[in-house]
Amino acid sequence: MNKRNLIFDNLRGISMLGVIGIHIGSMGMEYANCSPFWFLIFSVLSRYSVPCFFFISGFGLFLTHPLEQSLNYGRFVAKRLRSIGIPYLIWTFFYMYINNRTYYDANVWSWDNISFCVMFGNGSYHIYFLVILLWFYLLFPLWRRLMTCLEKFDLKLTLPLLALAQLYFYDASAHYWSYPAWIQDNEFIFNLFQFRLNYLPLYYLFIFMLGGVIARHYAGFEHLLKRHFLLLLTCFLLSAGINTYLFYDMYANLKVNPEVIANTLQQLSLPGFFYTVTTLLFCCGVLYRFKDKRLGWLEKFSDHSFVIYLIHPLFMDQLYFGLMLIGISFTQIPIYIFYLVVLACSYGCAAIWSTTKKSLINK
Repeated sequence: MNKRNLIFDNLRGISMLGVIGIHIGSMGMEYANCSPFWFLIFSVLSRYSVPCFFFISGFGLFLTHPLEQSLNYGRFVAKRLRSIGIPYLIWTFFYMYINNRTYYDANVWSWDNISFCVMFGNGSYHIYFLVILLWFYLLFPLWRRLMTCLEKFDLKLTLPLLALAQLYFYDASAHYWSYPAWIQDNEFIFNLFQFRLNYLPLYYLFIFMLGGVIARHYAGFEHLLKRHFLLLLTCFLLSAGINTYLFYDMYANLKVNPEVIANTLQQLSLPGFFYTVTTLLFCCGVLYRFKDKRLGWLEKFSDHSFVIYLIHPLFMDQLYFGLMLIGISFTQIPIYIFYLVVLACSYGCAAIWSTTKKSLINK
């Protein structure tokens, strides 16, 4: 089982399709003439994508570092810092530079701002994900102990309890917190509380551990995908239908602001959580049905997913400003066309980078 798993490999590509959709949807929601259908697709039904990366990470970590073997923590952390930590720092400073060139800020290179951006993933709006991922890595011995406890007391009981605990934790955090004076007066401590969603892995712990459980009990997971695909499809359609109904009710009947709708139905809310879990399991079921076939386009896209994730906001912003320079409003371009252009540019850049990197290594 320690060989590459095509189901989870290809999930990365599916996740990237959603990530780009979310970010383009956030651009579209700023305009009054935003199409509700495409807003639903990009800003609501693409919300499975960020948790999916933690799902994949949980699977990969528990697959390659089973509980039955000791963990060399120093080597483990050093490897993850090289693969994720260094790219995170490089791209954080890159986006800080780009943003400063676009919106000049004299304080952008101050020590306080640099430390703030690095610690909370605020160098760019999409890069906080890597901060959470790094905390999952750094605390991996804790997750191994948690897995031992989950399995000791029966996964059929402990996994649902973990899901309920995560939902409760988010519900307690979803509202604005008022802070005592001693917290407000200490900027560092205040930021720890205020930007808790940017670094605490607890908000995504269930989906991460679910990936780990699947890695440890893969035969049972395959049985689920093989024998109960219709059930997975039904749950997916039900959850997608519920989120769609809630969206149109808030949008058309209650006249709720699009940004508020996106925040209400996002992946950590109850309907968003249900949709995320059912979507990921359904996607696994679909990929399982193609496990003996080569999905060339998806495999290539999955292989380049990390670079696509890092680079796509640059293309989004440059295309947006490029349209402005030639006198075309963003709203004049169908949002799905904008999406496809960003997707193509990001993939092309990632493919060029991969080819260049391989040629340099082989020299």
